[in-house]
Amino acid sequence: MKYYSCDSLNRPEVKRWHRRIKEYYFPPEDIKLTVVLPCSAKKPYSISKSHMKFRKAIKAGAGKKLNLVHEVILTSPLGMVPRELEELYPACCYDTSVTGYWSEEEKSTVEELIRNYAGKTHSKIVGYCSEAYAEILDSVGIEVIARDNLLGENNLNLLSRRIRDFLVQEERIKRNRNLEKLRAVAEFQFGKGMGEIIIPEGVKLGRNDIYYKNKKIARLHHRYGYLNLTIEGADALAEKGKYTVSIDFMPETNSIFCAGIIDADRTIVPGDEVAVVYKEEVVGVGRAVLNGMEMLRAERGMAVKLRKRRKQIALSAS
Repeated sequence: MKYYSCDSLNRPEVKRWHRRIKEYYFPPEDIKLTVVLPCSAKKPYSISKSHMKFRKAIKAGAGKKLNLVHEVILTSPLGMVPRELEELYPACCYDTSVTGYWSEEEKSTVEELIRNYAGKTHSKIVGYCSEAYAEILDSVGIEVIARDNLLGENNLNLLSRRIRDFLVQEERIKRNRNLEKLRAVAEFQFGKGMGEIIIPEGVKLGRNDIYYKNKKIARLHHRYGYLNLTIEGADALAEKGKYTVSIDFMPETNSIFCAGIIDADRTIVPGDEVAVVYKEEVVGVGRAVLNGMEMLRAERGMAVKLRKRRKQIALSAS
C-alpha cells in the first residue's frame, strides 16, 4: 500500500485506523513508561535495523523491568502505531514518500492521537525522535530525549540511561505479552472489552492458530495480522451482538445476500470480520462486503462472503 501525500489521510483504511486507535485501543494497564519512536521504511518496524537498535537500547536500560515499558511509533498517514499492533494492516505493509516535510494536517492528526493516548495511560511518556516528530511531541509537552543522530552510539546510550533513571524506583512486574497482543488485536478489531471475551484465559497459540478448550477459535491472518474467527470463535461476537448479521434462512452457499438480512450491526464496514446468525445460532463467519446500514437498506446484492459455514445438520441437532 503506497501513500504519496497528505491526501492519504482521507483514505478509508487510514480513517478507520485513526478511529479505532481513538475509540478501541487502550495501552497496557501496568506500564510505567512509554517511549515514542519514529517509523522506519521497513515493515513491520521491529525487523528494521533502526528499531532493532532502539529496542536493544531500551532493553539495556530497562533490564528486568522491561515489562514496564511500552513503545509506540509515530508515522504518517496512520499517525500512531502501538508496538503490539504493528503487524496489522495497513501498518504492516504501507510505503510512503519521505520528504522531511509534514503538512499541518498531518501534524494535527498525529498530535490528536498522541493526546488521546496520553489521556488513557498513567505512564510517563518520552520521545526519541527527530525533525517533525520531535516538534509534534514538543507541542504536546512530551520530553524528547534526543532529536538527531538517533542511531549514534552516544544517543542510544543516553536513551538507555534515561530509561534506567525513569524506572529506578519501580518494581518489576510479570506480563503475558502474547496474550496481551492477541487481546489488543481483538479489541482493535471488534471494540473495547472484546479482548477478554474473544481471547479468554487459557488460550493456546500455535504458529498462527488459537485454541481454547481444545477447540480452534481463530487464526491470525498470515499477511494482515487480524483474527479470522472460526464458528466457535464467532459465538463470542453473537453473544455480545457485536459485528453480527442476522438472517432469515439457513445458508446453503457461502454468499449472503441482502434480501435475507433482518438485522446487522451498524458499526460494520466493508472488510470487517462478521458472524452470521440464524435463529440465535452462528451459522457462518466471513467478511462484510457492505456496511451494516447498507445491508439493511439494499434489496439485492451480496452483503457477506462466508469463509466458514455451519451445515444444516449441525443446526438441526442443536
